[in-house]
Amino acid sequence: MDQRSLQDTLSGLDTRGMSRRQLMSLAALAAGAVPLLSACGDNRKRQTAGPATSTGAVNADRPENKAYPYDEAEKLFKSLKWPSTNVPEPKSKVTVTMAITSDDNAQIRHMQFSKFFKELHPNIEIKREITPFADYLTKYMTQAAGGSLPDLMYIHYSWAQNFIKNKIVQPLDDLIAATPDFNKGDFTPTALSFFTRDGKLYAVPTDSAPKMLFYNKEMFAKANIPLPDKTWTWSKLQEVAKALTQGDGASKQFGFTPMPVPFGDLTTLYLLPYGGRFLSKDETTVEINSAAANDALKPWVDLQVNAKAVPSVADLQVVQKADVYRLKRAAMAVNGVWIIPAVLSLADQYKFDWGLTHLPSGPAGRFTPAVGSSFGMTAKAANKEAAWIVMNAFLSAAGHRFFMFTPPSRLSTFEANLQALKVDNQIIADSKEALQTYGTGDGVLTLPNTQKIIDTATPVWDRVRAGKQTLADGLKEIADKCAPVAKANAA
Repeated sequence: MDQRSLQDTLSGLDTRGMSRRQLMSLAALAAGAVPLLSACGDNRKRQTAGPATSTGAVNADRPENKAYPYDEAEKLFKSLKWPSTNVPEPKSKVTVTMAITSDDNAQIRHMQFSKFFKELHPNIEIKREITPFADYLTKYMTQAAGGSLPDLMYIHYSWAQNFIKNKIVQPLDDLIAATPDFNKGDFTPTALSFFTRDGKLYAVPTDSAPKMLFYNKEMFAKANIPLPDKTWTWSKLQEVAKALTQGDGASKQFGFTPMPVPFGDLTTLYLLPYGGRFLSKDETTVEINSAAANDALKPWVDLQVNAKAVPSVADLQVVQKADVYRLKRAAMAVNGVWIIPAVLSLADQYKFDWGLTHLPSGPAGRFTPAVGSSFGMTAKAANKEAAWIVMNAFLSAAGHRFFMFTPPSRLSTFEANLQALKVDNQIIADSKEALQTYGTGDGVLTLPNTQKIIDTATPVWDRVRAGKQTLADGLKEIADKCAPVAKANAA
């Protein structure tokens, strides 16, 4: 399953009017969805998302590890211009609780931030609640049912509209208005759109990433095929994918991965370039049974069934759903810029010469989903002003630099954060161009029944991609079965 198809349990729930007992029951059901979420995987080495593990014994007065030496962290923190706000500082000691999901390195960075931040704001203590990503929603759904939530919360883009609708988070516009240097213009409209409702902003993005075309330079060189570039169309990619496919069994090299499947940004990546859609813009009707969608998907079915140039369901099971591209078994892949740190840190046996470029275009243009995560302030925040002072610093341009969000949602830090990874300038330029020019949220599914729609469509699509059902019959069946599920989004 694609990295961004994290349309998990909360995204499929409408908790309006539910009792605490009902919410507790739903939280228990959500726990059963954890294996699915873990299988999907986010695959991003970010400071605010990823598996949470123990940091072991850490000196609270001088938190550090090999990734984040204390002296370097302190020097960087003091070199940055931290923001101010007209929101008043607390006159007495307060504690701001912050729910995060992070890995060992990120936990150290958060500890360093809290220590240095307190030197600037001595009356504010930051208390972190660290939860594994797979357990995050279950935990906080349960807490919400009990009327207890932290002050600040990590929010994935696919959860945001449910958090907003169910009043888990509060609008930030008044606080932003009291912060002249906040600069909403430092974010793309798309990045903000996932966290906006009725003209109000409920969360501030941490990262915003386009999906791009990654490729293995070594495989192209061996086949004597020119590297992909911005002139490519999807038809060209499919043609080259066939030429780059070779071998069989465990050593087979695929031309491309992954096969398009019903997921959160199927429309944006593969259907919009041909003028098609999975669902309508308001996500209440199914539009996949159309000539445009058929035109977009037919070559992919041929690539799967006849050319066998993309991994099948069985192929993915063999590698336990790992990223075939990073296993050096696919010449090309569509993935988010957020995987760059993971590609750079591959084990020696998997390292290869790689590159990325713009996504191909179709007859109707070029599109890429530009999605990410955020932090919001809960409706239960005990000290709204102090929580904002923390949030404003954490998500400022200085905060984006200190935490090295990859890629950051603030455009002013985009180049610097990627340059720190020592990637080619062309990769940085192409990624930022994609984010600002054809990056979009159009077609990215965010409403409550997304996961139910995906679950309904997937078995049908699996029969199509296995050659057991025609594309025309499959698209019709998906449309018929998903129609009542999508219709419920209008409720």
